[in-house]
Amino acid sequence: MSKGAQPDTLPYWMLLFSFIASFALTLLAIIEATFKMLRKATFDIVLTREVFFRILQSGESLYANVVMVSYDDGALIEDVSASLEKKDGPNKRFSMQVAQFGEKFRDSEGIYNFSFHSTSPLSFVPPSSPQRQVFVCQHESYAGDTYRCFQQFDKDLLEIKERYSKGVSDPNSELHLLADVQAAVEEAMSSIMDKVQIEPGRYSLEIKATYRQKRRMLSTNFRKTSVSAVEFTVADYAREYLRSSLRRYLEARAQQIILDANEVAAAPQYNPEEVKELQL
Repeated sequence: MSKGAQPDTLPYWMLLFSFIASFALTLLAIIEATFKMLRKATFDIVLTREVFFRILQSGESLYANVVMVSYDDGALIEDVSASLEKKDGPNKRFSMQVAQFGEKFRDSEGIYNFSFHSTSPLSFVPPSSPQRQVFVCQHESYAGDTYRCFQQFDKDLLEIKERYSKGVSDPNSELHLLADVQAAVEEAMSSIMDKVQIEPGRYSLEIKATYRQKRRMLSTNFRKTSVSAVEFTVADYAREYLRSSLRRYLEARAQQIILDANEVAAAPQYNPEEVKELQL
């Protein structure tokens, strides 16, 4: 540059382009920040195909395995409800209570088992960290009656044990003991199966979770629900299968009480067929 010459400047079109590009980038950044601030975070609960029935002392129960995922922000689960509906034949809707919340784990022998840590649905799902849980759903109307049947069975066994522990001169006392125990087993089995509602047909199970999250970059909370469902078939032989399993369970329970044996009593279980995840 010669002495006295004006310094070089950028052409006008380049300055204009630079200004427009800078303004556009700033506007995009503002729009993105606003979208993130106002966008609601999301949460999903998904029922898996792993569902099955068990007869527990607390009542006929349906085990439901779920996966819960919270995107962007954590979700506080406030309530979980369940609904079971029979789809074919006379339509029936059963009132279900989610009575226990837990998880599946593998024990030292590599066998899967369940651990239940709470009767409350309150839990927190961290962001982008899927949580697997197991829900035990029970028939609200029959749980209490089933529990009383099991309690009466234990009471009857204790009375039988006390009666024969006093020593009976009858040489056939052992046969009479076995007959009394078998009669108690049959009576309890009949009473408990009367409370079991499962019957052949096509069913749908729906799980609804009510959760709370904060809006992005805002202090306000919002509540929302997430719903998932599966369908399955209960086969014609299901009740008879459960009846036989229940008899074995009660017989093992009788050995525990009468003989003080360490007989393992596995709860009667039935796995439904043709389980299908539904898109809601």
